[in-house]
Amino acid sequence: MPLAVEGKDAGTGARFAEELGRPNGHPKAITQVALDRSPAYLKGVKENFGNAAVVYDKYHVISQVTQAVDEVRRAEVRQDAQARASLEKSCWLWRKNPERWTELAQRRFERLQNKPLVTGLASAMRLDLQQADALASARVARSRFVKWCQWVRTEAQALGSGLLEPMRQAAAMVERHLEGILGHWKEGLTTAFLEGLNSLFSATKRKARGYRSTE
Repeated sequence: MPLAVEGKDAGTGARFAEELGRPNGHPKAITQVALDRSPAYLKGVKENFGNAAVVYDKYHVISQVTQAVDEVRRAEVRQDAQARASLEKSCWLWRKNPERWTELAQRRFERLQNKPLVTGLASAMRLDLQQADALASARVARSRFVKWCQWVRTEAQALGSGLLEPMRQAAAMVERHLEGILGHWKEGLTTAFLEGLNSLFSATKRKARGYRSTE
């Protein structure tokens, strides 16, 4: 039975547990919880669903790494005048996957490919991490994630300019949440369906020009 409660703080978990008990449910019966790494949600889960394995949704992990690539691009534009000319108006080139590039974007990438851009290296790191989605097991995925984090740290240290610091921080995030990320392979749980619903809710709110309350 679908069940939802209002809120974005740690107390949301307690409210959900309470509502779950109304139709004869029990918080201890929950064995898996998919999250977006929100500290508040994680706290609510730990306090109210002690038997649940936490699964960090892969979409949000990649989203944070993509954001790190954008931070690298902005920093490189500020620090390097030559890079600034190359990277001008290129943010969507690095945010999209190559298979979604237009012909114009593909040609621009080919022109940038041989330039010593740190943004290009950061983008290659993101694309490499995304390929982990296709791995068959948690064991293989763990090895891939560990090697990826080592690669990012090594490149950031070797570069020395600090431009890859956002990627190093993203790698540290992956390491901190690795068990939860691997839960995708172990449990098969994802927030994709709810993300789709959320986009419909947002479109409805825009069309109605907002609502006064959830009710």
